[in-house]
Amino acid sequence: MKTNFDTNPKIINEFIYYLKYIRGYSKGTANVYNIALIQFCKFIKDYLDIDINIEEFNIFTFLQVKEADIIAFLVYLNFSKDNNPNTRELKMCAIRKFYNWLFLTNPKITKENPTLGIQNIQKMIRLPKYLNLEQAKKIQEIFNEENSKYPMRNNLIITLFLSTGMRVSELVNINIKDINFSENSIEIVGKGNKERKVYFNNRCKKKLLEYINKDNNPIVNINKPLFESRLNKRIAVRTVEAICEKAYKLMGLEGRGFTTHSLRHTAATLLYINSQDILLLKTFLGHTSIASTQIYTHVYNEKVKEAVNKNPLSNYQVPKEGKGERGKVV
Repeated sequence: MKTNFDTNPKIINEFIYYLKYIRGYSKGTANVYNIALIQFCKFIKDYLDIDINIEEFNIFTFLQVKEADIIAFLVYLNFSKDNNPNTRELKMCAIRKFYNWLFLTNPKITKENPTLGIQNIQKMIRLPKYLNLEQAKKIQEIFNEENSKYPMRNNLIITLFLSTGMRVSELVNINIKDINFSENSIEIVGKGNKERKVYFNNRCKKKLLEYINKDNNPIVNINKPLFESRLNKRIAVRTVEAICEKAYKLMGLEGRGFTTHSLRHTAATLLYINSQDILLLKTFLGHTSIASTQIYTHVYNEKVKEAVNKNPLSNYQVPKEGKGERGKVV
């Protein structure tokens, strides 16, 4: 679902504008917040029996809302919409940020912010879905001329994800000029329009060079997108997602919950398992807060737990005392 500014209340449009252009939130995050707020508006309209259309909601409408009304919305999400704690927390975050902005931009408001007393919803710890090392190796060469029209491009896309850990939105926006082959790096624009540099390995470098020079053209237009569609336009996010879906299908992993983002998780997980350096991983992923990176420590802990349980000493039992030399206590 996309943000529909025409049917939004004007005040929510102003908030979304603030998120995108003042705070630097990505379009995707702003859109998620917008959807959550519109759902909140629909609930409040019915719950408080507000006799105006949602499009007409204004500051006075939102100031009618009390803490108990927001809690009622969270209960509704839980029992009527079956939203899990993570989803409820995300929607509560949108409401909380909206009200904080509302009170910040209107300092003369005398009422209390209704979100202040609402505690964070306890989030479930979900370990990210990721490929093991052997699967990660195999999937980089999964496409060939028999199963794809563009095997070189598709394999390169998979390799780029696994080498750099970049997001799909970052990958589709790469231009050839952003690539520095002398230091194996790519300048990308990440979440929140923040510029950062990602690094690729030599195997990925070889694939990049082969792909860029595939037409044997001595003059390469470095201002072009790295990946283009058959219509010579920048490749779409949905196209990349379809490529990854097909790769999982060819791997026999269809229906197991793997997504395009799982390749980023795989790159991060393999890096952390080999380095155990959370600060290095934070930089690798381009996270603003280390809290976002902490989930990978749980992945590592699970691997340690698994390894301990597989240790031959795990099921070792002390021999019972018997006759002869074996029964002696030493």
